[in-house]
Amino acid sequence: MRSTSIHNLNADKGLNILEKPLYLLLNFINNLFPYSNLDKRIVFKSFGDFNWEKEWDKTYQTSSVGRRLSDLFWRTLPWAKIKAELGEIHIFDTGCGSGNYGVRINDASGGIATYTGVDAKEKSNWALLRKKYPNFRFIESRSTNIRSLIPPDTNLFITQSAIEHFGEDLLFFEQISEYIEKSLRPVIQVHIFPAARALPLYLFHGVRQYTPRTISQITRMFDASNFTLFGLGGKAGGRVHWKYFTWPMLVLRQKARWSDDPVSYEKAVRKAIESDCLRPNRPPLFWALIIHSHSKNEIW
Repeated sequence: MRSTSIHNLNADKGLNILEKPLYLLLNFINNLFPYSNLDKRIVFKSFGDFNWEKEWDKTYQTSSVGRRLSDLFWRTLPWAKIKAELGEIHIFDTGCGSGNYGVRINDASGGIATYTGVDAKEKSNWALLRKKYPNFRFIESRSTNIRSLIPPDTNLFITQSAIEHFGEDLLFFEQISEYIEKSLRPVIQVHIFPAARALPLYLFHGVRQYTPRTISQITRMFDASNFTLFGLGGKAGGRVHWKYFTWPMLVLRQKARWSDDPVSYEKAVRKAIESDCLRPNRPPLFWALIIHSHSKNEIW
């Protein structure tokens, strides 16, 4: 298998009583020594440097901490610089789900030229989005077979909480690498995925979490590229997620606790993000990896 994991257990497919503790153990082992054998080209930067407060009211109050952080990250990307580098933006989104991030990025960036969303299963709202956004299209396909699906003008590859679900995540990136090698134009990738801290919070979720060591297995697949890695959230955000989601939903099997008091939850999430931004060197809740290939200008 072409994977950053030492196992092939996928919680998305369901785990039996013996596989569950094995899944937790193997992921714990896979997350050990997070900063060993690093790709020295990776530049670590802090999300706290972003002016995320101005975008707060444009994100969804009911989102989990990780999803709220992700939405803030997308909205605060330097879209003017990205457009100056790429020209018209042509997005290829693998593991797109309902395609909501096509809509959100279209709004945050001030408009994109095309959006191609790929997911293993067709979603019911794809037809509605295609009707509302004629420049959107969707394809039902697995991440292991995207080579022939990538439009020739693609210059922005994205995933949002997707690659942790790919059984062969390195095979996925191998296909993107092959496309970029043939392209002489600048190409940017933005991938957001869970860090090791998410294991006790999400428990049985996808295949894996990521560390800088396993992320380095991905970055080493790309030449003529710059790599920027942002840590999103941290200990405070983890505590909020445990209180409002993990404990009630995954342990007690009840509804998410935020629904009982959404105002308090909103305040708790914002306070946690503010606290974690003041401690950028602590292990994050999520990682945001940016790969900038054949660059003409420095963006990050």
